[in-house]
Amino acid sequence: MAYLSQVRSEGKQYIYLTEYCGRQPYTAKTERHVYGFGNSRIALLKMKRWLRKYDSEFPEQLIELGYTENDLREWIETVETGITKNGRKFKITTQKRAVY
Repeated sequence: MAYLSQVRSEGKQYIYLTEYCGRQPYTAKTERHVYGFGNSRIALLKMKRWLRKYDSEFPEQLIELGYTENDLREWIETVETGITKNGRKFKITTQKRAVY
């Protein structure tokens, strides 16, 4: 079971598909990123394109991991509404450009 997560780096926000993997030897991490959707500004656009052209555009890596069109629809809904299917907040912050 995977969920969307966010990472902020150098003022940009990135969206990842993350899986819980439990305790692992030699690390304190209990989860791992299995796919990076990229910058939050383009992630939703990318997902919607995959939905329109699911058979040809959906990444093979995600298919091999067992994710389907229904999962993709849930991810899109999470990003659009800012709420996960479990009711948790998932807010995408859009960075405003400075006007000089």
